[in-house]
Order: sequence, then C-alpha cells, then structure tokens
Amino acid sequence: MSVGSTAPARGQRRAALVAVASEMFARKPYDEIYISDIAKEAGVAHGLLFYHFKDKRGLYLEVLRQMQAEIAALHDRRPGEDTNSEWLRGVVRRQIEYRRDHVHTSMAIMRAGGQDPEVDELVEQTRRSGVCFLRRLLGVEGEPVPQLRVAMRGAMGAVDEMTVDWLAHDLDLDLDQLIEFAYGTVLAILGSVCTAGDHDITQALDALRPAG
Repeated sequence: MSVGSTAPARGQRRAALVAVASEMFARKPYDEIYISDIAKEAGVAHGLLFYHFKDKRGLYLEVLRQMQAEIAALHDRRPGEDTNSEWLRGVVRRQIEYRRDHVHTSMAIMRAGGQDPEVDELVEQTRRSGVCFLRRLLGVEGEPVPQLRVAMRGAMGAVDEMTVDWLAHDLDLDLDQLIEFAYGTVLAILGSVCTAGDHDITQALDALRPAG
C-alpha cells in the first residue's frame, strides 16, 4: 500500500477520534475522562490516541480548536436571515445553543482565564471572531476606534457570560427569554457608542431595534 493511500485513512481516524472526544468532553468534566474511556468509546487501542495526540491534553486542545472553528462558523448568515436583526438574533441563538450542547467544554474554556496560555489563545480567537462578525453586521470598515472596539468585544463577551451563568444555574431561564435578554444587551452596549470617531453606527443600530 502506498504512503499516499494511507494518509487519508490516518486523517479520517484522527478526525473520528476528535469527534468521539468532543462528545465525551461535552458530557463530562475533563478530570472525569480518561484516555482509556476515549479509546473504548472510539473502539481503538490506547496507542492510536498517543500516536495522534501524545496525551489527553493534546487531544483536548484539538477538541477546543475544533470548537473555536465551529463557533466562528456560527457567525455566518444563514438562509432566512434576510435582515440584520434576524442575522444577529440567529447568531445569538446559535452561540447559546452551541454552548448548551457543549456545556462542560464551554464552562472549562470560559473559566480557564489566565491558567492555560494555549486555551487563552483559543478564547481570544473566538472573541476576535465575534468582533469581526459585528463589524460586518454594522458595516464598519477598517480598524474601529477604541470606544467601538471595546463595545463590540464587550457585547459579544456579555453574551458568553450570560450563557455561562445560565448553564451554571441549570438552565433556569427559558431559552427564548435568554436570547431576547442577550440580544437587548448587545444593542444596549453598542448603543452606548453610536457615534465614535469616524464611525457612525446609529443607522445600523436603528435597523436592529424592534419597531415601535
């Protein structure tokens, strides 16, 4: 068998292991999962996991990288989101639902601040992705002035913090209520800097606010 023919198979096995681990880390805390558990769930020998990822932490970081890419993709406009308000509300819903469905991994990431540089960098990439989404939504071209940059980062961070609190309290708020609270919070934060430097987002924000 040629090297070229084995490479795709190795890639598929690696992707399958990440998928299994992602589901397990989403269901249970990191410290309660062992390499043997993942190997058993995936139906492979321990050695294959060590071959691809060296250790549990290596596999966990790969799961987090995949999560970061998936969260970034949640910012893309979906069919049916014809207005910017529908787009923003859709993104807020998708982010909350994604973190709900990956509760343990999401909580670990959000609470790891300052403890792990590699995890911190993945969180930072997610934050930057959120800011890029808001720049597209609001039609902000070029680098935003500091007030607007801080507001956009804070707005997306607020959605994350509201979601973490909701998860920590066993989903004690109706999902649709949380989405509306989060949506309103984003508008309130952005509304505090409607006009900042050369960027005037007043018209863009007006299009996001409920009529009446």
